[in-house]
Amino acid sequence: MNDVELICFDMAGTTVLDNGLVLEAFRRTIEDLDVPSDEADTAEAYVIETMGQSKIEVFTALFGERAAVANEAFERNFVESAQVLGVSEIPGARSTVETLRDVGLQVALTTGFSPSTREALIDVLGWGDLFELRVSPADAGRGRPAPDMLWTCALKAQITAASSLMVVGDTASDMVAGLRAGAGYCVGVLSGNDDQARLIANGADDVIDSVVDLLSFDLLMTH
Repeated sequence: MNDVELICFDMAGTTVLDNGLVLEAFRRTIEDLDVPSDEADTAEAYVIETMGQSKIEVFTALFGERAAVANEAFERNFVESAQVLGVSEIPGARSTVETLRDVGLQVALTTGFSPSTREALIDVLGWGDLFELRVSPADAGRGRPAPDMLWTCALKAQITAASSLMVVGDTASDMVAGLRAGAGYCVGVLSGNDDQARLIANGADDVIDSVVDLLSFDLLMTH
Protein backbone atom coordinates (compact mmCIF):
# COMPACT_ATOMS: atom_id res chain seq x y z
CA MET A 1 0.00 0.00 0.00
CA ASN A 2 1.30 3.47 -0.89
CA ASP A 3 1.91 5.89 1.94
CA VAL A 4 -1.58 7.28 2.62
CA GLU A 5 -1.93 10.98 3.43
CA LEU A 6 -5.67 11.54 2.94
CA ILE A 7 -8.70 9.25 3.35
CA CYS A 8 -11.90 10.32 1.59
CA PHE A 9 -14.96 8.71 3.14
CA ASP A 10 -18.39 8.46 1.57
CA MET A 11 -21.36 9.37 3.77
CA ALA A 12 -24.60 7.32 3.56
CA GLY A 13 -23.86 3.60 3.79
CA THR A 14 -20.18 4.10 4.60
CA THR A 15 -19.92 6.29 7.69
CA VAL A 16 -23.63 6.94 8.21
CA LEU A 17 -26.31 4.27 8.54
CA ASP A 18 -28.69 4.59 5.60
CA ASN A 19 -31.60 2.70 7.21
CA GLY A 20 -33.45 2.95 3.90
CA LEU A 21 -33.74 6.74 4.17
CA VAL A 22 -32.55 7.40 0.62
CA LEU A 23 -35.07 5.03 -0.98
CA GLU A 24 -37.85 6.23 1.31
CA ALA A 25 -37.16 9.85 0.34
CA PHE A 26 -37.12 8.87 -3.32
CA ARG A 27 -40.45 7.05 -3.05
CA ARG A 28 -42.01 10.09 -1.42
CA THR A 29 -40.57 12.23 -4.21
CA ILE A 30 -42.14 9.94 -6.83
CA GLU A 31 -45.49 10.48 -5.11
CA ASP A 32 -44.95 14.24 -5.07
CA LEU A 33 -44.28 14.20 -8.82
CA ASP A 34 -47.27 11.93 -9.61
CA VAL A 35 -45.08 9.52 -11.57
CA PRO A 36 -47.07 6.57 -13.03
CA SER A 37 -46.48 3.29 -11.19
CA ASP A 38 -44.79 1.52 -14.11
CA GLU A 39 -42.37 4.43 -14.56
CA ALA A 40 -41.85 4.61 -10.79
CA ASP A 41 -40.57 1.01 -10.67
CA THR A 42 -38.09 1.68 -13.47
CA ALA A 43 -36.98 4.92 -11.81
CA GLU A 44 -36.43 3.23 -8.45
CA ALA A 45 -34.32 0.53 -10.08
CA TYR A 46 -32.20 3.26 -11.69
CA VAL A 47 -31.77 5.03 -8.34
CA ILE A 48 -30.52 1.80 -6.76
CA GLU A 49 -28.17 1.18 -9.70
CA THR A 50 -26.70 4.71 -9.47
CA MET A 51 -26.55 4.93 -5.67
CA GLY A 52 -23.70 7.18 -4.59
CA GLN A 53 -23.88 9.45 -7.62
CA SER A 54 -24.90 13.11 -7.60
CA LYS A 55 -28.62 13.25 -6.89
CA ILE A 56 -29.27 16.12 -9.31
CA GLU A 57 -27.53 14.20 -12.11
CA VAL A 58 -29.60 11.10 -11.37
CA PHE A 59 -32.80 13.14 -11.45
CA THR A 60 -31.74 14.83 -14.68
CA ALA A 61 -31.38 11.42 -16.31
CA LEU A 62 -34.78 10.36 -14.97
CA PHE A 63 -36.93 13.47 -15.21
CA GLY A 64 -35.22 15.87 -17.61
CA GLU A 65 -36.64 19.37 -17.18
CA ARG A 66 -38.28 18.40 -13.89
CA ALA A 67 -34.92 17.45 -12.37
CA ALA A 68 -34.59 20.58 -10.22
CA VAL A 69 -38.10 20.15 -8.82
CA ALA A 70 -37.46 16.46 -8.16
CA ASN A 71 -34.15 17.17 -6.46
CA GLU A 72 -35.68 19.85 -4.23
CA ALA A 73 -38.48 17.47 -3.22
CA PHE A 74 -36.01 14.65 -2.58
CA GLU A 75 -33.76 16.78 -0.38
CA ARG A 76 -36.76 18.01 1.62
CA ASN A 77 -38.16 14.49 2.02
CA PHE A 78 -34.77 13.12 3.02
CA VAL A 79 -34.11 15.73 5.69
CA GLU A 80 -37.65 15.37 7.06
CA SER A 81 -37.32 11.57 7.21
CA ALA A 82 -33.91 11.86 8.84
CA GLN A 83 -35.22 14.23 11.48
CA VAL A 84 -38.23 12.01 12.23
CA LEU A 85 -36.49 8.62 12.11
CA GLY A 86 -33.11 9.84 13.27
CA VAL A 87 -29.68 9.47 11.75
CA SER A 88 -26.87 7.49 13.30
CA GLU A 89 -23.32 6.57 12.46
CA ILE A 90 -22.06 3.22 11.29
CA PRO A 91 -21.08 1.73 14.68
CA GLY A 92 -17.55 2.84 15.53
CA ALA A 93 -17.23 5.30 12.62
CA ARG A 94 -16.44 8.36 14.72
CA SER A 95 -13.89 6.63 16.93
CA THR A 96 -12.24 5.10 13.85
CA VAL A 97 -11.90 8.47 12.14
CA GLU A 98 -10.59 10.04 15.35
CA THR A 99 -7.95 7.30 15.66
CA LEU A 100 -6.83 7.83 12.06
CA ARG A 101 -6.62 11.57 12.62
CA ASP A 102 -4.64 11.06 15.82
CA VAL A 103 -1.85 9.33 13.89
CA GLY A 104 -1.60 12.25 11.46
CA LEU A 105 -3.85 11.19 8.58
CA GLN A 106 -6.07 13.77 6.95
CA VAL A 107 -9.73 12.84 6.47
CA ALA A 108 -12.51 14.16 4.25
CA LEU A 109 -16.19 13.45 3.67
CA THR A 110 -17.69 13.28 0.18
CA THR A 111 -21.35 12.81 -0.69
CA GLY A 112 -23.84 13.03 -3.53
CA PHE A 113 -26.11 15.14 -1.33
CA SER A 114 -26.31 18.91 -1.72
CA PRO A 115 -24.30 21.03 0.73
CA SER A 116 -27.46 21.98 2.65
CA THR A 117 -28.58 18.37 3.12
CA ARG A 118 -25.03 17.32 3.95
CA GLU A 119 -24.76 19.98 6.64
CA ALA A 120 -28.19 19.09 8.05
CA LEU A 121 -26.93 15.53 8.52
CA ILE A 122 -23.64 16.76 9.98
CA ASP A 123 -25.59 18.81 12.54
CA VAL A 124 -27.75 15.84 13.54
CA LEU A 125 -24.67 13.64 13.90
CA GLY A 126 -22.62 16.29 15.69
CA TRP A 127 -19.78 15.77 13.24
CA GLY A 128 -18.82 19.39 12.59
CA ASP A 129 -15.56 18.83 14.44
CA LEU A 130 -14.87 15.41 12.92
CA PHE A 131 -14.65 16.23 9.22
CA GLU A 132 -13.47 19.76 8.56
CA LEU A 133 -13.20 18.95 4.85
CA ARG A 134 -16.64 18.14 3.42
CA VAL A 135 -17.40 18.15 -0.30
CA SER A 136 -20.55 17.78 -2.41
CA PRO A 137 -20.90 17.90 -6.21
CA ALA A 138 -21.89 21.56 -6.00
CA ASP A 139 -18.52 22.29 -4.36
CA ALA A 140 -16.47 20.44 -6.95
CA GLY A 141 -18.16 20.49 -10.37
CA ARG A 142 -19.36 16.98 -11.08
CA GLY A 143 -20.52 14.23 -8.79
CA ARG A 144 -19.47 10.58 -8.84
CA PRO A 145 -18.40 8.65 -10.80
CA ALA A 146 -16.43 11.70 -11.97
CA PRO A 147 -13.28 12.30 -9.88
CA ASP A 148 -13.98 15.99 -9.17
CA MET A 149 -14.90 15.69 -5.49
CA LEU A 150 -11.83 13.59 -4.74
CA TRP A 151 -9.57 15.99 -6.62
CA THR A 152 -11.09 18.91 -4.70
CA CYS A 153 -10.32 17.15 -1.41
CA ALA A 154 -6.78 16.32 -2.56
CA LEU A 155 -6.10 19.92 -3.55
CA LYS A 156 -7.46 21.34 -0.31
CA ALA A 157 -5.52 18.81 1.74
CA GLN A 158 -2.39 19.57 -0.31
CA ILE A 159 -1.34 15.94 -0.60
CA THR A 160 1.88 15.18 -2.46
CA ALA A 161 0.40 12.83 -5.07
CA ALA A 162 -2.90 11.25 -6.07
CA SER A 163 -1.43 7.89 -5.13
CA SER A 164 -1.41 8.97 -1.47
CA LEU A 165 -5.22 9.20 -1.53
CA MET A 166 -7.40 6.40 -0.14
CA VAL A 167 -11.08 6.24 -1.09
CA VAL A 168 -13.58 4.43 1.15
CA GLY A 169 -17.16 3.84 0.00
CA ASP A 170 -20.05 1.40 -0.27
CA THR A 171 -20.94 1.79 -3.96
CA ALA A 172 -19.52 1.01 -7.37
CA SER A 173 -19.61 4.75 -8.06
CA ASP A 174 -17.22 5.36 -5.16
CA MET A 175 -14.76 2.86 -6.58
CA VAL A 176 -14.97 4.16 -10.15
CA ALA A 177 -14.46 7.74 -8.94
CA GLY A 178 -11.39 6.59 -7.01
CA LEU A 179 -9.92 4.92 -10.08
CA ARG A 180 -10.57 7.97 -12.24
CA ALA A 181 -8.96 10.21 -9.62
CA GLY A 182 -5.81 8.09 -9.61
CA ALA A 183 -6.25 7.15 -5.96
CA GLY A 184 -3.61 4.80 -4.61
CA TYR A 185 -6.11 2.59 -2.80
CA CYS A 186 -9.87 2.05 -3.12
CA VAL A 187 -11.62 0.28 -0.25
CA GLY A 188 -15.19 -0.98 -0.51
CA VAL A 189 -17.32 -1.46 2.58
CA LEU A 190 -20.24 -3.89 2.92
CA SER A 191 -22.26 -1.69 5.30
CA GLY A 192 -24.25 -0.03 2.52
CA ASN A 193 -25.50 -0.54 -1.02
CA ASP A 194 -23.28 -2.88 -3.06
CA ASP A 195 -21.95 -6.38 -2.49
CA GLN A 196 -18.35 -7.56 -2.61
CA ALA A 197 -18.49 -8.78 -6.20
CA ARG A 198 -19.77 -5.47 -7.55
CA LEU A 199 -17.28 -3.44 -5.53
CA ILE A 200 -14.35 -5.52 -6.77
CA ALA A 201 -15.63 -5.48 -10.36
CA ASN A 202 -15.62 -1.70 -10.24
CA GLY A 203 -12.11 -1.26 -8.89
CA ALA A 204 -11.99 -2.00 -5.16
CA ASP A 205 -8.50 -3.04 -4.05
CA ASP A 206 -9.95 -4.42 -0.84
CA VAL A 207 -13.42 -5.00 0.62
CA ILE A 208 -14.14 -4.83 4.34
CA ASP A 209 -17.25 -5.23 6.45
CA SER A 210 -17.12 -1.76 8.00
CA VAL A 211 -14.94 1.34 8.27
CA VAL A 212 -13.78 0.14 11.67
CA ASP A 213 -11.80 -2.58 9.85
CA LEU A 214 -9.52 0.15 8.49
CA LEU A 215 -7.80 0.02 11.86
CA SER A 216 -6.49 -3.44 10.96
CA PHE A 217 -4.58 -1.97 8.00
CA ASP A 218 -1.00 -0.76 8.40
CA LEU A 219 -2.18 2.88 8.35
CA LEU A 220 -1.52 3.34 12.05
CA MET A 221 2.04 2.02 11.86
CA THR A 222 3.15 4.19 8.94
CA HIS A 223 2.26 7.51 10.57
